[in-house]
Amino acid sequence: MITLCPTVGEDEGVKAQVSAYCPINKRSQNTLVCCEYITLTGTAAALERVGGIISELTISGLPTFVWWKASPEPEYGLFKRLASQGDTLVVDSSTFSEPEGQLVQLGQMLEQNIPLADLNWGRLSPWQELTAAAFDPPERRNAVLEIDRVTIDYEKGNATQALMFLGWLASRLQWKPVAYEQEGGDYDITRVKFLNNEQKTIEAELAGVPVADWGDVLGDLISLKLSSTNLQADCCTVLCSGTTGCMRMEASGGAQACRIEQVTSLADQQTDQLIQKQLQRWGTDALYEESIDVTMGILKLAQNN
Repeated sequence: MITLCPTVGEDEGVKAQVSAYCPINKRSQNTLVCCEYITLTGTAAALERVGGIISELTISGLPTFVWWKASPEPEYGLFKRLASQGDTLVVDSSTFSEPEGQLVQLGQMLEQNIPLADLNWGRLSPWQELTAAAFDPPERRNAVLEIDRVTIDYEKGNATQALMFLGWLASRLQWKPVAYEQEGGDYDITRVKFLNNEQKTIEAELAGVPVADWGDVLGDLISLKLSSTNLQADCCTVLCSGTTGCMRMEASGGAQACRIEQVTSLADQQTDQLIQKQLQRWGTDALYEESIDVTMGILKLAQNN
């Protein structure tokens, strides 16, 4: 793994540090993934000068991961060079300075067949798994097609998790985004309309909830609700990461009885553990690409408003 650490100040060339990287998962010590961790430190100009030798630091025949710890810069020469040389370009959209615009950039890079992985996508796994499990019982499988209302609360400041989850859900249910409205306000309300294959309208609302302590990751999901205007449909599902989130979603009303699930805090949502998982696979992720494609469609509507 090669990490570039730009610095400010006087250009004093590039400093290199090589170490072994073996993140240990205390919950599962059967899997230990190690790699060489090369850190290059210098000003942006200095790193640009040595960009050509980075490929020489890799070992032929072994997968190469480029972990870009800042917002993507598709027009930056060094970024383009590294993206073309690695087997997988790793980013973390929870750190993006302009989340919506930079999610579109990720979609554009995927269209250019750049193998891409987003650590923030991995943080959605428990939400995706519980959502799928809620409709796994035979008596609820057809009810998933009745969903036409989606409400997602997230920690205000970075909407990437909320947008990617919505993109994932829409891609699975074959919804096409057709309208986008940004209301703003204290909760940064965003409304998105979709059409399914039967031209039925689905409405989604994303709300950025102000929180006093957002922990290690800005923009984590707080809660979500899937429901239907068909009061006979058995599809109402509430997922939440805390008691407050559950109470708010339950209080939002509706005559349908909701299935409620708690998303527990998982240690493997931390960056080190997500990187460890990523090092075990490389190349393309079809599910991620399909989800980002829909997410990009949503955000292009926003750009056209």
